[in-house]
Amino acid sequence: MTTRTPDRDTPGPIPPASPDPAALLRNATAETLTRTAGPCSQQIRLRRTRTSINYITGELHRHHEVITARCDTRRAARCPSCSTLYKYDTYNLIAAGLRGGKNTPPAVSTHPRLFVTLTAPSFGPVHLGPAKSGHLRPCHPRRAGHGPDCRTWHRPADPLIGTPLDPDTYDYQGHVLFNATAGRLWSRFTVDLRRHLAEHAGIPRDNLGDHMTVSYAKVAEYQARGVIHYHAIIRLDGPDGPASTPPTPATASVLEDAIRSAAHSAAISTPAAPGIPARTLRFGTQTDIRPLTDTGERALTDTAVARYIAKYATKTTETTGAELPPLTCRTCHATGSITRDHGTGRSTSAFCPDCHGTGRRDTWAALLRPTISEHARRLVETCWHLGGMPHLSALRLRQWAHMLGFRGHVSTRSRTYSTTLTALRQERTAHQAALNAAAFGPDPQQEESESTLVINTWHYLGQHTTDPTARASPPAPTTSGAGVRR
Repeated sequence: MTTRTPDRDTPGPIPPASPDPAALLRNATAETLTRTAGPCSQQIRLRRTRTSINYITGELHRHHEVITARCDTRRAARCPSCSTLYKYDTYNLIAAGLRGGKNTPPAVSTHPRLFVTLTAPSFGPVHLGPAKSGHLRPCHPRRAGHGPDCRTWHRPADPLIGTPLDPDTYDYQGHVLFNATAGRLWSRFTVDLRRHLAEHAGIPRDNLGDHMTVSYAKVAEYQARGVIHYHAIIRLDGPDGPASTPPTPATASVLEDAIRSAAHSAAISTPAAPGIPARTLRFGTQTDIRPLTDTGERALTDTAVARYIAKYATKTTETTGAELPPLTCRTCHATGSITRDHGTGRSTSAFCPDCHGTGRRDTWAALLRPTISEHARRLVETCWHLGGMPHLSALRLRQWAHMLGFRGHVSTRSRTYSTTLTALRQERTAHQAALNAAAFGPDPQQEESESTLVINTWHYLGQHTTDPTARASPPAPTTSGAGVRR
């Protein structure tokens, strides 16, 4: 069974020698996960009206109850409980694609697999924190007679880490545009990867699918400077997916060469706007590729990779000190005006009554919090400025200003990688229902006869924040109108 580590932060390892990995993964179920995760701190309140009508007798029963549902957010800063469940689901999804389980054959552990990091380019020098080893290092000592200079040895919690040495020369526009187009750049990379893989393996491009399949799972992470970079597991399978063995030319070395060349060639162009020329964006030069192995100086195990990706799947912009809610007005959608249709084929435009023409909601005041760095504030303001240009409207920069322009999915996978988050949630729900039935007996509401029509009506009552350390019991259901004849 999946165990908890002492720090209660990540799931423990699944024994690799288990005779049935799928069964062991299945044991990471609701009664353990929900108990360790705790109650949702952003509960959604719903009122359900359940009406049942008996076709034969004409008897009508109506049942009312108020229930609370989980918010199911992945963001740890908003709900530690739901993000913990999301992290565990992501861990199981990633682990299944590395060693099998969840309807993924164990043979995938023998396929070529690489852990890849694709970084963003430089938009200007920023203050550096400790090295990956944890050792302190000088930030940016000047090596020539000009340029920014910082000789400080920044400690891990120093708020200067990731901020520009010279904000006036930092490329904020390029930074924001890279975040906004990072999803398209990843898509371009996956297309180029298949093309370069065919070239390195000596296979015609059009016939690559007849020989091998590229499977991947990735997560987007914000660096301290507030720009997106990707961590990905890339795996080679045979032509029929995980159940088939890749051909002899499909080696880890060939895959690594193809990844490096694809990361170098992948590029996209941004639209031009008045005063802002079109530019070509690429990944940075610091591409890191590591094989998954249990031995050697740079050993990288399946468990370590699954934990790493699951950890960052619940993170957002808090690493930059800019955890913000959406900033655009819900009524006018950041335009500042609304259109009124008078029903005569004539319409007029007027200032939005909710935001008074600013396009912003009240949450904009969050930018004035002392915890928001000047660097993060300028990134948000750049998003808002560029988002107001018609030529850049397709990037929806104002709608995603709270995410510093990034509008892609934080974690994605290819279809053939492993299971899905939906399947994992359904499995946990079914298991919890079975536990409830064993403890309290079958639900009488689920035992309706074929002669009964059941209609459920749901009404949203709101969302409220609770203390995540408190243990709240669900409200008791109420029944009214039972036994009423039509």
